[in-house]
Amino acid sequence: MAIVTKHDKELYIQQFENKDKLVGQTISQVIFYLEDDKHDFTEQENDFGKSLFNGIDIKTKDLTFSIGNRYSGLGYGLSIDLETTRKVEFFDEERKPIPYKTSIVGHQVKQVEIYWMNVPFDGEKGLYPQEIEIITDKGFLMISSMEIANGEVCMEFTDELLVIDQPKIAEQLQLGHFGVADNYRIHYKTLDELMQHETKGGK
Repeated sequence: MAIVTKHDKELYIQQFENKDKLVGQTISQVIFYLEDDKHDFTEQENDFGKSLFNGIDIKTKDLTFSIGNRYSGLGYGLSIDLETTRKVEFFDEERKPIPYKTSIVGHQVKQVEIYWMNVPFDGEKGLYPQEIEIITDKGFLMISSMEIANGEVCMEFTDELLVIDQPKIAEQLQLGHFGVADNYRIHYKTLDELMQHETKGGK
């Protein structure tokens, strides 16, 4: 039987609680933090989505959520927090909050799904959020802990984000639910399901 540490359980609970709070909310803005010259909303040029070095804000009428790479102490792996990104991440350069136009803005969130992967370090156990998928009545947004280099996807469990608003790109890269069968993604509908699986050794 695998041991789920108290710290791991607290992190799992936080992610499920915060993603459930987003469900039912209407998105008013999605905010990127960028330098003035990033007019194309990306830090690394690529054909898949927007590559970012900092987290993003998702604003509703009453709440602000941040999604960024803060799950581990290294700043790798996604976390969804009920804060602005500026309050939970270090900004080492002057960056401005810039609204990003995407199909989820103005629409009510119907689903938020977390796709987990096993922590890839030798001797380490536990899961981390690799992708967070937001589905509204008329839109889709996926955030992945993914590094882009030379225009290509090159590394998971990183300190960079890849933001995708086209399901066909997520399918091409086998991210989120498209990666459950063949790309090592793990999906749990509830916290209880995750805990039951992990305490049995993840098998």
